[in-house]
Amino acid sequence: MTSTELLDKLCGDSTRDTQTLTALLLAEQDRDAKRLILEFLGRINDYAHLAESGVRMSETCYRDYVSGNMPGQKPDAALLETFAGELRRAEAGNAEAQYIVAMHYLHGSFGLPDYAEAVSWLARAAEQGESRALYELGVCRMNGEGVPLDYHAALDCFTRAAEAGNTDAMLALASVYRGGRGIAADPQKTFYWYTRAAEAGNSYAFLNLGICTFNGSGTEANIERAIEYVERAESMGNADAKMLLKRMKRYYEEADLDAEECAARNRTEISD
Repeated sequence: MTSTELLDKLCGDSTRDTQTLTALLLAEQDRDAKRLILEFLGRINDYAHLAESGVRMSETCYRDYVSGNMPGQKPDAALLETFAGELRRAEAGNAEAQYIVAMHYLHGSFGLPDYAEAVSWLARAAEQGESRALYELGVCRMNGEGVPLDYHAALDCFTRAAEAGNTDAMLALASVYRGGRGIAADPQKTFYWYTRAAEAGNSYAFLNLGICTFNGSGTEANIERAIEYVERAESMGNADAKMLLKRMKRYYEEADLDAEECAARNRTEISD
């Protein structure tokens, strides 16, 4: 029996109990085959209760592990227990639990990521207005992960999440409108969503408001105000703000130009 055939047999319905696996181990003469059986036996209890909970990835984890596609460490028992509990809550309709389960699938907590399963749980949570799920679903749609790429559907997810107060979604909208990814660029909407994120206390939003205001993008060029925005970002601990602030002040002080002329001269040198 080849290793592949053995692996198929190990993942079959008839060989999940330890007695059958032990019998296979005793009967098998090939060293590599014995190793596969031992590894499978060593981890079967760790995944058993997940399989009983209906987790589709349980057998995939085994297959990936023994074929060398995932790290060899055993899954953390506490994490498995927590996940099993969240799964039960998710199946009962709890939106927060559905989001948590989706993130486990999205990040491959027990093996390789399962984007399709993640999207399925994100969609269920998003239907209940869970803003984090809406944001993550938008990211999946924007990147074509687990769902066909759809910029407009992604934009809708980001907008709904942002209107619900999700700062990550506000930043995503600002970025989409700034770069015109899949839609027409809109500097005014970019500035609007950076403003909303800044009002929520996001330092990266203040930094980008400074850049937009310096360049006169989506708002009137005003170097003094741009410097104020970047100073606010620096005061919040933004690592990029200090260097940018120094450059802005140098441009403002080195030339006898008004704010609009200075911005027009240097806007190509200061960008995100």
